Amino acid sequence: MTSLHIKGLSVGYATKEIARDINLSLGGGRLVCLLGQNGVGKSTLLRTLSNLQEPLSGNIEVGDQDIELLERRELATKLGIITTEKIGMSNMTVRELVALGRYPYTNWIGKESEEDRQKIEEAISRCKINYIEKSKLEAISDGQFQKAMVARVLAQDTDIILMDEPTAHLDVVNRVEMFQLLQTIKQETGKSILISTHELDLSMQFADELWLMNFNAAIVTGTPEDLGLNGELEKIFFHEEFHLDSRTGQIKLKHTPTKFFNVVGEDMPVQWVQKAMERVGYGIKEDGVQVAVKFADNQLTWSFLDKKGQTIFDLLDAIQHS
Repeated sequence: MTSLHIKGLSVGYATKEIARDINLSLGGGRLVCLLGQNGVGKSTLLRTLSNLQEPLSGNIEVGDQDIELLERRELATKLGIITTEKIGMSNMTVRELVALGRYPYTNWIGKESEEDRQKIEEAISRCKINYIEKSKLEAISDGQFQKAMVARVLAQDTDIILMDEPTAHLDVVNRVEMFQLLQTIKQETGKSILISTHELDLSMQFADELWLMNFNAAIVTGTPEDLGLNGELEKIFFHEEFHLDSRTGQIKLKHTPTKFFNVVGEDMPVQWVQKAMERVGYGIKEDGVQVAVKFADNQLTWSFLDKKGQTIFDLLDAIQHS
């Protein structure tokens, strides 16, 4: 399988260097998430890696070949990209969009071979969009459109796939489905996928590796767990009013608690009650005031001091007025 090698790369524009001296590799059938704040240069890096934008300096190699020496059609057989730019051909069907992925292989009149048709059908089936393949692009949802775009790049059949914000404008269900789809593609095909994203929680759950991009700093790489443990994730997402919980990978508001509680019971209700308490500014520690919780028959029950109740809302109210 072809790998992407980045050597001494600097990216940006004629009047502004955004990132410099990047030395990374993408390969081995990994799902990699590129994370960083807005404006740090994630999209610029992806555009440069796909040869849509000139590097300021350094080299990008696809396999053992310099990317700038590859003809456009040959590069398109090795590397595919999905950008955030909307395709303007809304009258096109989903299948026609997916078929565009075969352009590096079709002849000058664009006639599909049997192999082309097979790759198109495989891509549509893998993305589970058979039921809309005859639909016009203007008639499908954002989530369906993104899956169709993934199917298009799958039909292109490259070893390397680059994606810029594939979950932008999607609801939570479609965001999770997109990450699940990409993980499945990686596992079943061995393709290497690099995603630029703001989805920290999903990246922590699905990525094999994170690339953390920060202003005026080298890109830091590692597994999500290593980068959470060594504090690098907190550096990327540092803010005076909130912080990254290195235990969970979740963003939490910074509070100075005035009350502390010790929530006891089974794991699931304890976790949800603690989450609610921390959200409103209470602290959790073992020598805090005890709150006992239980969840049975799909119903929460709690006891606090001499009070009892059945919802977290009522528990927070009881604490507030205690």
